Amino acid sequence: MVVFGLLVSGPFEGARTQTGWNPDQQLDDRARGRELARKAREAISVSSIRAQFTTLSATGKLRRFVKYVSVQSPTKIENKERTLNGKMELDFVFPDKFRRRVSNSSLSGYTYTYTEVINGEIAFRNPPPPILSSRGDQRVIDVDDVERSQAKYAQDARQNLSFYSLGWLMDAPSSYPVDFIYAGRVTDHGRTDEALIVEAPEGFRPILLIDPETFLPSGWIVAYVDVKRTPVIVEVASVSRAYISETYARARREREARRLPAARRELLWRFSDHEIVEGLRLPHKITTRLDGDLLEELIISDFKVNGQIDAKKFEGRPQVR
Repeated sequence: MVVFGLLVSGPFEGARTQTGWNPDQQLDDRARGRELARKAREAISVSSIRAQFTTLSATGKLRRFVKYVSVQSPTKIENKERTLNGKMELDFVFPDKFRRRVSNSSLSGYTYTYTEVINGEIAFRNPPPPILSSRGDQRVIDVDDVERSQAKYAQDARQNLSFYSLGWLMDAPSSYPVDFIYAGRVTDHGRTDEALIVEAPEGFRPILLIDPETFLPSGWIVAYVDVKRTPVIVEVASVSRAYISETYARARREREARRLPAARRELLWRFSDHEIVEGLRLPHKITTRLDGDLLEELIISDFKVNGQIDAKKFEGRPQVR
């Protein structure tokens, strides 16, 4: 996945790009970005209670909305949608321990669980993800692919967890320093937000949206280049081996026909339903859209501030398999 720097385009309009910026303008925008970030912290009330605020835990119900193609016979296919239910747990121990545990079901019916962890300078995903082949063929793995894959999954964990810690608290892990650059205002379907470029490590530069009235973080925009894949699932009822074989052959042809070249994708998070929890204004609903389509919804049922968090939750080491 290749992430763009400033990515406001398409339905989002109004934010200026970096092209043609002069040094004085960049300094002004950086100062304004930091000031807007400060106001956001005050709106969340983090600044006033920061000395007493050490941990945050959250649990919520997760729903994924999946569009897929059902191949039911060699001649019959249907476009379908399904809602997959799961849950998410997040644990933050400031300044350097962060954890996210996701459980959900797949289209094929099995349940999967994975955890992303930041523990100081260490970041990883568990269970260990597969090694990414530099040759584009998973059957051919180089020695360097192991180290490269570990670095990639560590980077993903830092980015994903920072979406929550910054979006909720304007606070990033100590091992993941960020800065803020003002990028103007953006408009989406009649709604206007202030836009901050979040300057993060590894060249990651997503856009954090700030509500201009409440100064609360209201969402994220991330754009990247990737192949758009439509899941193709075989749902056939037959005892005939030949019939089943022909159905699977049709599914393979359908996957090939629906394969599109890599193109720009746009991911939009939205935070809403803010309520005060132990002095913090925290969002209890997060929706995620991909290219305008509703992808995911997280409803937080419980926040705990300054609760005890088992240190064993953050144990482990980066691995790939």
